[in-house]
Amino acid sequence: MKIRKGCIVDLVYELKDSEGEVVESADAADPMTYLHGYGEIAPGLEEELDGVEEGAVLEIELPPEKAYGEYNPDGIVAVPRGEFPADAEIVPGDWISVQVKHDEESDEVEDLEMKVLEISPDSITLDANHPLAGQSVTFDIRVIGVREASTDEIEKRQAESEEAE
Repeated sequence: MKIRKGCIVDLVYELKDSEGEVVESADAADPMTYLHGYGEIAPGLEEELDGVEEGAVLEIELPPEKAYGEYNPDGIVAVPRGEFPADAEIVPGDWISVQVKHDEESDEVEDLEMKVLEISPDSITLDANHPLAGQSVTFDIRVIGVREASTDEIEKRQAESEEAE
């Protein structure tokens, strides 16, 4: 079966950064599973996998704009130290979950993973960019499963996606 919108796809893969270092992987015992056509993976990767058959082995190189985006300097923010619990053990290099309010008129908040860049007595500097932002990446992939998703599976994944937003 070929990969198309509405298919559940199982992948064995290695994701390599611009230096060729493996930064993420999934093996056959615990493959990555996603719903094709619904934005669950990097847009360029989904585009490249469209129409590929089960069993295919691919090497896919993606530029930043089709992978994890360009590095955005506006993603670096200094947050007043008082916004964090006094006993929080925060260390530069850590990734922490931060609740971000998008506008003053709404009570909606989003959990964002941000990297701690610097800590001073007055503030903590955080970076909201994806760790691979601004980098070309390479996926070495083997497609180990492709099947039609049920209506229930599609609805469940869409609901989970809306909750995550």
